Amino acid sequence: MSYDALTITAIVIAVVIIAVIIFVGRSNANNERKMRALADHLIMLEGNEEAMKLCKQIHDEYPELCIGLDYTLREKKEGVEIGEWKSNHPKP
Repeated sequence: MSYDALTITAIVIAVVIIAVIIFVGRSNANNERKMRALADHLIMLEGNEEAMKLCKQIHDEYPELCIGLDYTLREKKEGVEIGEWKSNHPKP
């Protein structure tokens, strides 16, 4: 069973197209997850003065960091604290 050059080329092109479609789909899912995290944190900041104050303190120290992407805030009964710190900068 031998294949000619046209058949092999068609198979390679089909595999590349499938790989590109999978890559774009995963990229879109990742972007959607990031946007959802940003929206959740912005909603939390709207009604919580303590969260807003903590976010401003972090922004004053590290202006390039973004809430929801580089760090997360968590609401507890005692107040607001940094939930997850994803940045390479030292945690304040």
